[in-house]
Amino acid sequence: MRVYIRTYGCKVNQVESEELAARLVAEGHELVRDEDQAQLYAVNSCTVTGEADAKVRKGVRHAALLPNVEQVLVTGCAAVMHADQLRELSEKVVIADRETGNVPPALGSVFHTRVPVKVQDGCENFCNYCIVPYARGASRSAPMSELVSRVAALAAKGTQEIVLTGINIGRYHDLETGANLAALIRALHEQGGIHRIRLSSIEPPDVTDELCALLAEGVLCEHLHIPLQSGSDEVLKAMGRHYTAAEFTAAIKRVRAAAPQAAIATDVIVGYPAETDADFEATYNFCQASAFSKIHVFRFSPRVGTPAATLPPLDPQMVAARAARLRELSTELAASYAQSQRGRTLEWVVERLDPLTDQATLTSREHLSMRISAADHVQGELLSLPFDMMKSVRGDFPETSIPSLSEA
Repeated sequence: MRVYIRTYGCKVNQVESEELAARLVAEGHELVRDEDQAQLYAVNSCTVTGEADAKVRKGVRHAALLPNVEQVLVTGCAAVMHADQLRELSEKVVIADRETGNVPPALGSVFHTRVPVKVQDGCENFCNYCIVPYARGASRSAPMSELVSRVAALAAKGTQEIVLTGINIGRYHDLETGANLAALIRALHEQGGIHRIRLSSIEPPDVTDELCALLAEGVLCEHLHIPLQSGSDEVLKAMGRHYTAAEFTAAIKRVRAAAPQAAIATDVIVGYPAETDADFEATYNFCQASAFSKIHVFRFSPRVGTPAATLPPLDPQMVAARAARLRELSTELAASYAQSQRGRTLEWVVERLDPLTDQATLTSREHLSMRISAADHVQGELLSLPFDMMKSVRGDFPETSIPSLSEA
């Protein structure tokens, strides 16, 4: 059967899409790049915001109308939370069983030079605005011995970098050895043989001295994504977040003491129902002072079933204006960070080669990107080059498709 896979949402979903793709290939199915050729159209869904839900519904309706599609397989968080509503979109819709959807993950390595490795799933934080714990369930971790074996196999195939992913990877806990995330990272580096290890995201309370020591040693790539959500203590408390602005600042200071050149990106939610003008200004000023390398800005989206969904919303135009201001700041901060790295010799991996333009796209340990001539270079090659802002690449890929993930 010819299969096309569309992925929405987070990096965990991307990993799970790769696992699904690998499973289907192993079973003899053919992955296609052209959705018009697909007989089975798989939608790996996201439900983190109302906008995400709307995109998924639109995607499912679109898939069902394609002339060759016989079934639309929907998996992911929206499939868990909204199965009945999704089934009503078309007779072709089939809802996947998340519990039986796992496949041998090492098969997914064929799709990336930088390979995502899922180490954990689930979350028990239950922030007042977030539906993910209800969709993903309790925190659970992959056995460290299995992860080390998988990573060693990837290294043997020439993989230069892995990205550890999960819903709340700071909660990683190996049941057999009691190893935490830092112990896992060290094991993957020493026993798995991977030179570059990156984290997808880490919560502020989990930015420990032990983790920062790995940054200082160069075991971890000098790039962390630490979600802030708000720079106001009052809003953080209303959100049910488990830290203060001062504690977040302390976490950043630990990172920069260990790795002064590290890039630190973050998430911010704008327009939470408790957010006043003063709260927003506190967030804006906090972000400015923190010198993030990037801010992912989200407008608050009420999710039915969460405590925040019952709160009176703020004026949408005001929220949009706040979000626009923060995105402008993000652009300024990203440029400032890039400028700070200008001319600095960095370690790069050749992510992909474009035969049409004869260009090679490189990614540094700090998650900067740059394009150079592809002449005499191969995918996966490590290079040591100064960062040239004139050759830099910037862009987001919130929605990707398998098998074209290697193009994203």
